[in-house]
Amino acid sequence: MALLKVDDLTVTFGGTPALDKVSFAIGKGQRFGIIGESGSGKTMSALAIMGLLPEGATATGTLIFEDAALPEDEAARAKLRGKRIGMVFQEPMTSLDPLQKAGAQVAEAMILAGHTADVRTDVETLFREVGLEPAHAARYPHQLSGGQRQRVMIAQALAGKPDLLIADEPTSALDLITQRRIIDLIDRLCTERGMALMFISHDLRAVAALCTKIMVVRRGKVVEMGDKLDVLGHPKQDYTKLLLAAGRHRARTLMRAPIGADLLAVRNLTRRFRQPDVSIFEPRPPLLALDDVSFSIRAGESLALVGPSGSGKSTLARIIVGLDRATRGELEFDHQIYHGPDLPRAARRDISLVFQDPFGSFNPRLTIGESVSEPLRPEHGAEFDDLSKRMVEIVKAVGLSPDMLSRYPHEFSGGQRQRFAIARALVTRPRLVVLDEPVSALDVSVRGEVLVLLNRLRADFGLTFLVISHDLDMVRIVADRVMVMDKGKIVETGTPATLLEKPQAALTKELIAAALPDIGIVPVL
Repeated sequence: MALLKVDDLTVTFGGTPALDKVSFAIGKGQRFGIIGESGSGKTMSALAIMGLLPEGATATGTLIFEDAALPEDEAARAKLRGKRIGMVFQEPMTSLDPLQKAGAQVAEAMILAGHTADVRTDVETLFREVGLEPAHAARYPHQLSGGQRQRVMIAQALAGKPDLLIADEPTSALDLITQRRIIDLIDRLCTERGMALMFISHDLRAVAALCTKIMVVRRGKVVEMGDKLDVLGHPKQDYTKLLLAAGRHRARTLMRAPIGADLLAVRNLTRRFRQPDVSIFEPRPPLLALDDVSFSIRAGESLALVGPSGSGKSTLARIIVGLDRATRGELEFDHQIYHGPDLPRAARRDISLVFQDPFGSFNPRLTIGESVSEPLRPEHGAEFDDLSKRMVEIVKAVGLSPDMLSRYPHEFSGGQRQRFAIARALVTRPRLVVLDEPVSALDVSVRGEVLVLLNRLRADFGLTFLVISHDLDMVRIVADRVMVMDKGKIVETGTPATLLEKPQAALTKELIAAALPDIGIVPVL
């Protein structure tokens, strides 16, 4: 018997369909995966089930949950959310309350779901289950890394022990070790609790690891649906074959830029953060995010930085681009010494950053075009037509249409916003680009194109890259050298071939072992 049955679900915005007569069913305890490109309607199907469609959306069709129609009344639908149906949203930073501590938000979900036992103890237990320390419960969302925030969202969704868990890209912001742990955790919880799963992702490997039935959607329509082995092992539709083939971009030969002298030198960099005290009688020691880090990047080089969430990668990136100050140590960019925010004004246009969370980095009151063109304003003497041409060229290069530039950030999917973030960082043609998880939110069909684009721009304009990523396939493609970071320290450095094929450090071995198996290349197990 189906736990959830969806018949002819259609969602329209001003007459334009986002979903067009989508039908599927999820049985009790079944793992159902939905794959497709950004904007294909994957998330819209989840929001329709939860009763959380955005303003202006009109939905038709039938939604049946345990032989009863899902109520249209908001108060009645809200009683099902959390307790019977839990959801992990795609962007935890915009879904979590910035004014509440992480533990309080998970505790609130437990209480609303009718939990009456020792909430504090159960929150700590749930935090450990999703790979967090109990101490993280006392932190606010902005004090957590992207991966840690995602794990808080997962804990919140599981707090009510729902019958159906809807997970919208729950592992896209996580490092390989944490991703594997979360996938194993969801797998175990589904088995132990008999919980059904609706797993939405563009990561075909994650879907293959978790789901037994898969639906492929494109432009709001169902392209193909069936058992995992049939859809991934013997796809019938050309679009499904294209998605599977796109995962093989790592085999392509890409251009390499000539390497020059040192462009950036980092010397003995240390960053400490003050932690909130338990009480005036129990002060807590400072959190050591970076611990005496030293390295250099040569002009034209692409250096990859990998490591688990919370290891200090993003903190290092923020100091390099001048958004945070080092507690100790110094940086030297093109013979100019600085320590973070004191980066010389003349050098600021030479260093760009692609943020991990594109939604939070865009001004919601500006159109995407205004945001992408904003870095071009200081370019005195440049012709307007030249700047416009450059912006259009960059937007097209990341797989988007210039017609989208008049729209606002909230009108795009997560993957589309990430592509605009990359375009904005590259539009000034900087000398050093720091990319913090630049393709984690991108579709598999677009990811290879963006990686080729990054290497082409690097070769054409002599760009230097510091790439922060947990995607080992990406590291193999774009990196000349790889550094592995753990707990604020560099634990291993080497070329991709040596380091990823013959790792020495225990953490590097664990990262490689945690990688999910390929699909469409090797048999799906």
